[in-house]
Amino acid sequence: MSDDIDSKARKPRKKSGKVKQKAHLVKAALTLAQSRGWRDLSMAEIAAEAKVPLADALEITPNKTAILRAFSQHIDVQVLNEMEGETGDEPARDRLFDVLMSRYDALWPHRPALRAILGDLPSDPGALLAALSPALESVKWMLEAADLDTSGVRGALRVRAVGLIYAANLRVWLQEDSEDMAKTMADLDRRLRRAEALMEQAAGSVETASGLMRTALGALANLGTSRQAAAEADE
Repeated sequence: MSDDIDSKARKPRKKSGKVKQKAHLVKAALTLAQSRGWRDLSMAEIAAEAKVPLADALEITPNKTAILRAFSQHIDVQVLNEMEGETGDEPARDRLFDVLMSRYDALWPHRPALRAILGDLPSDPGALLAALSPALESVKWMLEAADLDTSGVRGALRVRAVGLIYAANLRVWLQEDSEDMAKTMADLDRRLRRAEALMEQAAGSVETASGLMRTALGALANLGTSRQAAAEADE
């Protein structure tokens, strides 16, 4: 009986230990990426730097993509906590702008490591494709934080559209020379305004097309009625 109680009492500590080990692995990966680059960095080197047994590293973060996902989730949580209840009744574009800038604030201390990682990824197409999944997951959470729907086909398109905006703006952020991020803010605002205008234009085009279709269908229906009336008159 006492063995069962002791076993249950140990489980939370074990889980807490895994969480700490994951944090150590992420920190070690960022440190090594900054000094040595990302492409040729091995999991064994990351585990050694983190002082985490290799078997534990395999269980917690089996590859470098898992480390990137863990880092992205850590930033996601930071941003979600920061933005809780902050977006209010602002327009959608302003809410999204605030959320993305909050993300850049959270990422700022890690900028040298991110420069190294993002600089190496294009030379490894497999790693680049693998990294897209956690990146889009983060974009989805940022949209949710801005109270923008990500469900269904429209939501999926929104995630990809904002993902493209974020990817382009991220290049500006990586080259920022000031922590006030003035260039990043200006570029992000311009891109979001342009996307908003394009969305409104697309919505207007769809509405216009729908109106034309209804008019055309009405004309066809009237044409059918007119022909029937003419046929009856001839009889």
